[in-house]
Amino acid sequence: MPSILEDPSTKIPPPTKLPPMLSPRKTHLKDQTPVTLYPITNGASALPHELVSLLHREFTAEIEAGCTYPMEEPMDLARFAEYWFGTFAVVAVVDDEGEGNGLRQGRDWERVCLGTFYIKPNYPGRCSHVCNAGFLTTGAARNRGVGMVMGKTYLEYAPKLGYKYSVFNLVFANNVASIKIWDRLGFTVIGRVPGAGRLANSEELVDALIIGRDLV
Repeated sequence: MPSILEDPSTKIPPPTKLPPMLSPRKTHLKDQTPVTLYPITNGASALPHELVSLLHREFTAEIEAGCTYPMEEPMDLARFAEYWFGTFAVVAVVDDEGEGNGLRQGRDWERVCLGTFYIKPNYPGRCSHVCNAGFLTTGAARNRGVGMVMGKTYLEYAPKLGYKYSVFNLVFANNVASIKIWDRLGFTVIGRVPGAGRLANSEELVDALIIGRDLV
């Protein structure tokens, strides 16, 4: 469920408002699997190394597939960890009621990790109240409604972080599943970049949609 994303080599300063204490969000997938979405405010070091490594592999595979993200070369693990978790992120895992912290060491991450997303300013300075997000679902999450669950969580957390408006800069027009999710969550197309993407799943250049929604 990607929705992209500024140039990963550019580091936009975080908003001046520090993240508040946000509680994990508990919900269910469409197959009734219980899931918990954990806010991550202290960087990748707050997570088990094996979990970050899994997410790095999943993100690398997404880039190499060449259909959803604009980057052509994968990041190394350290760069990914800084890029994805450097401002504010969320990790979705299968709930294990009664077993303690769902992000503890030693879990079978390939089975229980469902996805992740980050939230960061789309612009610096006086425009930093407009946010952007990047989403990644894992192999364990396919066709289980994880994208919708993460989208709803994004809309809950982003305003609490002080953001007033959300912009997704490059949602490729042939990414039908992602577009359907954002349409159902009240986003609208506010712009189009003709022929923006040279994607592996199209012989022709693909338009990119700019999608936005008020968060207030």
